[in-house]
Amino acid sequence: MLQFSSFSMNSKHLAVATLALAVTAGCTPSEPTTASNEVAHHERRALLISIDSLNEAILRDTLTAEQVPNFYQLFDFGACTEFAQPAFPSVTAAGHAALWTGTYGDISQITGNTSHRLPRDQNTVMSLVSGYDADNSSAEPIWITAALNGRSVGGHHVTQAPRIPGFPARVGAQSAQALADQERIAQAYQLDNITVMNGYNIQVNGDAALSAADVEWLADDAEWQNIAALDVDIAAAQVEPRYFRWQNRAGQFYGVFYGESDYDRVAVNTTPNADGAIIAFAHPVEDTAPQGRALARHFSEPLKVSAEQGDTFLRLRLFEAAADGSDFVLYHPAMHVMDINNLAMRERYNNEVRGWFGNSSTRLYSRGGLGTPLFQNGDGTAEARYLETAELATKLFNKGSAFFWNELGVDLLVDYFPLADSIDHTISGYLASDSPAYNPEIAARARDLRTRTWQLVDIRLGHLMTLTRGEDSALFVGGDHGMRPSWREFLPNVLMQEAGLQFLDENGMVDLSRSVAVSPNAYWISVNSTEYRGGIVEDADKDEVIAKIVAALEGLTDENGERVVERVYIASEHPELGIGGAAGGDVYWETVRGYSPSRNVRGESSVNANGRISAGHSHASTSPDMYTVTCAYGQHFPARRIPGSRLIDMAPTVADYLGIPAPKHAVGQSLYPALRGQSE
Repeated sequence: MLQFSSFSMNSKHLAVATLALAVTAGCTPSEPTTASNEVAHHERRALLISIDSLNEAILRDTLTAEQVPNFYQLFDFGACTEFAQPAFPSVTAAGHAALWTGTYGDISQITGNTSHRLPRDQNTVMSLVSGYDADNSSAEPIWITAALNGRSVGGHHVTQAPRIPGFPARVGAQSAQALADQERIAQAYQLDNITVMNGYNIQVNGDAALSAADVEWLADDAEWQNIAALDVDIAAAQVEPRYFRWQNRAGQFYGVFYGESDYDRVAVNTTPNADGAIIAFAHPVEDTAPQGRALARHFSEPLKVSAEQGDTFLRLRLFEAAADGSDFVLYHPAMHVMDINNLAMRERYNNEVRGWFGNSSTRLYSRGGLGTPLFQNGDGTAEARYLETAELATKLFNKGSAFFWNELGVDLLVDYFPLADSIDHTISGYLASDSPAYNPEIAARARDLRTRTWQLVDIRLGHLMTLTRGEDSALFVGGDHGMRPSWREFLPNVLMQEAGLQFLDENGMVDLSRSVAVSPNAYWISVNSTEYRGGIVEDADKDEVIAKIVAALEGLTDENGERVVERVYIASEHPELGIGGAAGGDVYWETVRGYSPSRNVRGESSVNANGRISAGHSHASTSPDMYTVTCAYGQHFPARRIPGSRLIDMAPTVADYLGIPAPKHAVGQSLYPALRGQSE
């Protein structure tokens, strides 16, 4: 049983209104019906969305149908598997590679958020590469397959894209087949019928909440031009405008802090010119439910900024302005450049969306940048400000989806949304009633914030349901993993040191000339074999080292003599889990509840009983709280439940629905007949 405390919300805040394409709020579509005259496969459209951190059991345990009506609509009236088993470890990059390609990491070589860098003989066992990038990627994603089969395709901020997969060898040079597969994908990205973007690849600047102390105040008007273009007659105003500037990695910005009788607005431009400047007005934090109104309605219009890497945008929210002009709180989200295979489409997307950014400001919130957070006994201001950042993220993701679906009219849109994962990492650890740090008052406030954030995720889902309500369309909903609270740490590298399998040098770093086992990313333990550059364990001795690793894991206990590791998995013994492979490890584990893994190589013990309150998901894919979902929703899919599936089954299922082959390297199976209630 998932141990989150139960709660309720006032239903008057949860009325669901009709969704406008201006992206205000979500609607609850009517129950899907099976069309009597079905659209032919080659005329169908599909939207595949990954909702990060979506786990049906956790959602049903913690949120009601009144709070997230679209999710209950999906689960109760869509065609769903009981669960979807994710990648192992259950992390974002590996999960999405499985979702897009129909392969786990033993084939795709995306084995985690970080993976062993290949080829092994050119890299040490500690050398890692990002799983979000394409360097290690060795499997064809569904958008490539669809494009090569004549379907128009969009990819909206999808992982391992739009760069060409590396297809590296385990050792040595690439094979002829790998080179051919790489060229096939490179050629596909040149086609006119494919537009794939990933704004996460190029973040120009992070989010920030600026105060008066963070900007340079100017002694005069800094030669501002066209000051009459502002919305206030500066000459007649009762307050003297204050001029300032600041610089970040996107460039230099010039601002005017002004008003009529009080300082209550800020104008900003990339040059000291009021003509074309954006204006942010001070406004109390949003205090109404998001359904039925414009999202993020107190943000400024976007300002186009020409950065070195390309065009990006600045949006401002003036959360606070001192009436005497002495201070302000001026927030802006992260600034990104769209990495895309088609530069002409980047301009069209930018003209429509104008300022997409990758996630709500949970990190800024946690650091106190939006005010004192609830877990430090703040007054709620920080949470209200955070929610406005989450509204803006929802609004812009929805605008992007509508651009691909309505403006480009793609046959297949592969899409993403990170908001649920972001808030659950930040907040859900405080909901764990079995944690020794559990505080009912903090838990109640955390519940409220989490609920309000998940309502925005529900609005996102409702928007996609509305986009795909046509008779030719279906919505496929998946995820990448679940979530689990933690308050303790497990340090596998320290355990290897305690077992005499790892040693540190005089600088406190792993000494690979003496160490036979390491955990480079806390996802697995790898034997420092001679396959790796500088490795010392011969093939004949590898099984003996693995046996010692297993013994250390199985023998680990906490201060009360209780086991820390619930189960150990030797990669070579579990091909069904897709673990191991060229870019994976040799031994994996599942800890008991309450632990998060740490890759730290230094510590007093391999068990830290005083870890920070958090939540994560880099656990075994066999655990129910790590499961995610596979659902199909639309007129082609009557309400149905079938047994649990694997994440690698999604891409073949979508391909089958569209009448195209499964992705080239896929090993997952199509669930299309079963979800339809048809025999094979």
